[in-house]
Amino acid sequence: MNNARASDPITSVIAAEHAALFAGKHYTRILAALDDEKTLTAGEMARVTGMSVEQVCRRLPELQARGQVQVVQFEGEDLLRNGYRVWEAV
Repeated sequence: MNNARASDPITSVIAAEHAALFAGKHYTRILAALDDEKTLTAGEMARVTGMSVEQVCRRLPELQARGQVQVVQFEGEDLLRNGYRVWEAV
């Protein structure tokens, strides 16, 4: 996964390379939390995993694209709890 543009300064390129290294750890922590709790919001996942909400929100679409998580549906709509979508492992 390349998160840097060709026009980015070298510091951004290095940061993007480091982000790719810890993304896998984030995935593991999020999936473990969902395995334990079954359904969680990003805010709840942040508390359970010790990650920030921003980190969790960054990884959820990536996990969704990989087919590992999905938003819980209720009557054809995304289920919300405290303003956050509710997620589950697939």
